[in-house]
Amino acid sequence: MCAGELKKRLTGPTGLHHQDQKLYYKDKERDSKAFLDTTGVKDKSKLVLVEDTIGKEKRYLEVKKNAKIEKDKKLISEISLEVDRLARQVSSLESIISRGGKVVEKDVLNLIELLMNQLLKLEGVIGDDDVKLQRKMQAKRVQKYVETLDMLKIKNSMTTSTQQKVYSSGLVSSPPIHQTRHLKPSISTPVPLQQTKHSLIGSLKQPSSHLVSEPVVITMQWETFDSTSSKIPGAPSASTINPAQPSFIRDLI
Repeated sequence: MCAGELKKRLTGPTGLHHQDQKLYYKDKERDSKAFLDTTGVKDKSKLVLVEDTIGKEKRYLEVKKNAKIEKDKKLISEISLEVDRLARQVSSLESIISRGGKVVEKDVLNLIELLMNQLLKLEGVIGDDDVKLQRKMQAKRVQKYVETLDMLKIKNSMTTSTQQKVYSSGLVSSPPIHQTRHLKPSISTPVPLQQTKHSLIGSLKQPSSHLVSEPVVITMQWETFDSTSSKIPGAPSASTINPAQPSFIRDLI
């Protein structure tokens, strides 16, 4: 039997944990791995058992450290699940704003605050190398989502209020694709060019009912004829024959 096994058997009667015991034989501490028979212990040999206060303190610190590591691992796992949930809401907001929608700014700010709270929780995590690595990974995720929300907040503020109706955050569904009713502007049908030309020529051929008939004087003096014809109120001019074309006609040409 080794000294360590003997210590375990004495745990019940003494109430001391086997790691908190020191076993002496002939005023010399015996190692827990040492066999008693090889150290000279025989039947009815006298052994002294004392409490190892220093060892007890070390064991207490080790137990506390292990408990803290387990607690930190559990906390990181909870933070990871919460970040996953918030990430889905970030994706929902990003989908709405990227399609030109507008969301309530308070929803964006609330998400940023919730993510920052998770970042504060991560700062309190102190563990071994594995725990520190997980903490670093989650911190990077949170930072990425916060930066995304900052960009979405700027883009959302630039969206015109008349463009889309305002949507709430991740608790509501994304905006429908066809969400506004487009009104067709009432635009008169353009008149075909050929029809417009015929109507203009026809209107020129029709005599005006408001013309005042005046006596016509036949003369061989061309200067007199020109000056007389220019004074006739109903005489067509160059501007009358070639009127300005409407804009839609110019477009068709």
